[in-house]
Amino acid sequence: MSNNDEILNKLQTIVYQLQVVSSNQIDVLELNQIETDLESILPQLQFEMTDARMDGNWAEANELREAYEECKNALERVRAAIIKSTIIGINQENLTEMRRILDEVQTTSKTQKKLKLIVSSLRLVQKLFR
Repeated sequence: MSNNDEILNKLQTIVYQLQVVSSNQIDVLELNQIETDLESILPQLQFEMTDARMDGNWAEANELREAYEECKNALERVRAAIIKSTIIGINQENLTEMRRILDEVQTTSKTQKKLKLIVSSLRLVQKLFR
């Protein structure tokens, strides 16, 4: 499942980008980049979900459907933040969660765990824009 690796790499880039934001705030330019990255992940998740369904792998298809929905929700929150033109603050708890996710990305090896990590990463992105 190299596509899952690719999705995880994109999410790792998003989380890393959020982690290194200067002054712990995200501006509209950074939000635009995150929006673009999430937009590119959506069709990949949809493709993987369709592929899993065609293979009859319903457990994986359900996890991918959850990841797809989380990605859509995260994208909607990012777009809402862009429309509001707000600056999003990142608190210490979110920084700690980002570090944990980045550590997990580096140690993940099984597809099942990768899908859970994809969902966790997307939930973190959503959480930042609540």
